[in-house]
Amino acid sequence: MAAGGFCGAVLRFLADAQVSTLIGTLLVNTIGCVFMGIFMYESIYIGVFSRRTRLFFTTGVIGTFTTFSALTVESFQAGAVTGTAYLFASILFGLAGVLAGRHIISYQRGI
Repeated sequence: MAAGGFCGAVLRFLADAQVSTLIGTLLVNTIGCVFMGIFMYESIYIGVFSRRTRLFFTTGVIGTFTTFSALTVESFQAGAVTGTAYLFASILFGLAGVLAGRHIISYQRGI
């Protein structure tokens, strides 16, 4: 899992260097949720990935790539109205991302 965490941290650093903080975190978290949906669906329901591989990607890479702490701090710094809207958008985009990841795999497999 440590190697996955290293990979996720490097990817997060590169993403932060390219996009502004508030939008960057929303984008990173949404992308992470899409990939989380893909890996969880593929490993749990389809059985493509072993438990060890799933943990490497979900806990290691994706868990380090996305971050709840940045979401919380940025929401607080944005102020009451913008911060609340940002929290709701993050949750909505996160849920939509997981569903999108699952549907991508279901469509690809014809399920």
